[in-house]
Amino acid sequence: MADEKSVMAVIRAARPTFRNNHDKLAFLVHASFLASGHVLTATGSSADASFSSPSTDEVGLDHWNDLEDNYAFVYINPENGSKKVLVKCLVMGNILVVDALAQGASEPVHLEIDVGQYVEEDGTANYSGQFKNLDKLVKFLDTEILSKLNGSPKLSSLETGEGSRRNINDHGVGIYEPTGPQPHPSG
Repeated sequence: MADEKSVMAVIRAARPTFRNNHDKLAFLVHASFLASGHVLTATGSSADASFSSPSTDEVGLDHWNDLEDNYAFVYINPENGSKKVLVKCLVMGNILVVDALAQGASEPVHLEIDVGQYVEEDGTANYSGQFKNLDKLVKFLDTEILSKLNGSPKLSSLETGEGSRRNINDHGVGIYEPTGPQPHPSG
């Protein structure tokens, strides 16, 4: 499990250059995967081909943000059988849509992140000053992406309201709406 400090340590160690606020969030998603024990095996335009290839060689961050309005990463998790995970982030207005597909899974896990809730608008050079609500976002990524990919979905009362299945009441408690058809209460 990643936490705020380990994710920020990964960001500081990598010293990435950000073109925009979406870059910041996409890199934070990447840092969360690394901080949780994943190993990067491909980035950018080579990610799709790498996902289906047998190679599991670790790579650097070259070209991670070369694509316009989308990002792609492939990881393995040596602690979880080294299955590959393809992560794609797509810019849609002020939202970063994150989809992650584990090798052999039939459907991806999905998350929508509101850029304004997690990125500071002032242009400070200090990495920790470029984000806000970082602890909340890291926990959200762990609950909605990382835990589900590792086969241990967790429910958290610290949710942010993004996504089509989750709403937050006035007390910050997650309200879970059923997905798919539900039986009528009368039977």
